[in-house]
Amino acid sequence: MNKKYNNIQDVSTSNLYKMLSLKQFQDKDHQKMIKDEIKYRDNPITINELESLFKGQLVKLSKVL
Repeated sequence: MNKKYNNIQDVSTSNLYKMLSLKQFQDKDHQKMIKDEIKYRDNPITINELESLFKGQLVKLSKVL
């Protein structure tokens, strides 16, 4: 894993699994980001799920404003 990546989507799935055990990625934020990306690749979100998620966020935001 000597190659530099600017975007997690550019990292291969096998390298994501390797990253989980690398010392520089052991903090909570990196681990969550990597695990979330692997989870998404294993079970991609549908457009309907994405729309529902987005609508839910808009409702939460409107309550705050």
